[in-house]
Amino acid sequence: MSDAIKHIHQVLKPGGSVLFRDYGLYDHAMLRFKPGHKISEHFYVRQDGTRAYYFTREEVEELFVKCGFETTCSSYEQRETVNKKEGLCVPRVFVQCQFRKK
Repeated sequence: MSDAIKHIHQVLKPGGSVLFRDYGLYDHAMLRFKPGHKISEHFYVRQDGTRAYYFTREEVEELFVKCGFETTCSSYEQRETVNKKEGLCVPRVFVQCQFRKK
């Protein structure tokens, strides 16, 4: 992932911003994984073979700061996803950050 962030840093103008939003640690989808689906810490494989990583704010900030960005905003966003047909209300957790190129 650091290679992708370095590339973004190379092509972004000075003062430009990057918005990041992805799954956060303890998201409902993460908690639903059955034993045997965990690849490593915070990293899981779904039944269809796709993979999901659940970030912490600190991890994301560290990745971007090491690549030359400064953090302007960083938070956990909690939302509820409602499936009216199934009658389910699922809590979701996202990491949402904004970074600026120095």
